[in-house]
Amino acid sequence: MTVSLGPYPLCAICRQTNGGLVAVSHRQFHLRAHGKEACVDQGLAGLIDALWAVCDTRSCCEQDGDRAYVVPEWGSLDAAHEMLVRLGLKPTERHGILYFEPPATPFLSDPEQVQNRLRRPATTSVTWRVTGGKFQVSAQPAANG
Repeated sequence: MTVSLGPYPLCAICRQTNGGLVAVSHRQFHLRAHGKEACVDQGLAGLIDALWAVCDTRSCCEQDGDRAYVVPEWGSLDAAHEMLVRLGLKPTERHGILYFEPPATPFLSDPEQVQNRLRRPATTSVTWRVTGGKFQVSAQPAANG
């Protein structure tokens, strides 16, 4: 028996290991990271790469209505929640699922962009300015208060 939840196919490896699931509602990326591998929603590939460094996940979705979600394995909810907070995603938890609004800037698909954000102190404020016809970025501690 096969199950198709949408038009985007899983890779051949994942079709054999996912209990009959063959297609889903978002484009997939076969991710290999931190000793794990699975097809994940392309828009969350960078986030899942980072999460797998601190926890296992059972599921994710880049857009479920107006929000995205990840489902960390039992016992690792706190580690996943902390990482989402560090990324500025303001997660809310319900029944072991961490929901968050997808960011306006789609950085969650790129592992390098996710890692860059994680390296930035949580209190960093980033400002873009146009000087002499060129964009310049400056990062500084955000004002407390």
